[in-house]
Amino acid sequence: MRRVVLTMLVALLGATAPGSPAHASTKHPAPRHAARNHLRLLSPWRLHQLHLQQEALAALGVVASHLHLTLQQLMSKWERVAVCEVNGHWNMEGPVYSGIGFLNINWQSFGGTHFGALAGDATPEQQVLIAMRITKTWIPDQYGCSPSGW
Repeated sequence: MRRVVLTMLVALLGATAPGSPAHASTKHPAPRHAARNHLRLLSPWRLHQLHLQQEALAALGVVASHLHLTLQQLMSKWERVAVCEVNGHWNMEGPVYSGIGFLNINWQSFGGTHFGALAGDATPEQQVLIAMRITKTWIPDQYGCSPSGW
C-alpha cells in the first residue's frame, strides 16, 4: 500500500517543476485597462458608430422581449422583409428610398438621421429599430412589404 501511495506521489510531484505551480503560464496576463487602451486606438468617428450600434441593440433587445422574441428571431423576421423590399441589400441608397425600403422622408421623420443621413448608411439593426417605430412594432411578412417603399 505504501509503495502505491509513494508511486502516485512521485508521479504527481514529477509532473511539475519544483517551485512553480501547475497552473502557471509563461504568458503575461493582459492588464485590466487593456480594453480601454484598445478603444483609444479607434477614431472618434468609429467610437461614435460603436456607441450608436450598442444603443440600437439595447433598444431592439427591449422591443424583442416585449414581443416574446429573441433579438436573432426579430432580425430574422426583418431579414425576410429586406429580401422582399430590396433583395436583401440593407445598404441600398436611392433618391426616393433606401435601406430596407424606407422612403427617405419617413427615415427622417422617425429619427433615422440619428444613425445616418439615409437608411442605407445605417446598420441593419439600426434600420430595424426605426422600422419598428414606423410600424408601431408590427413586423410585415411577405404580404406586407412593398417594393415601392414604405
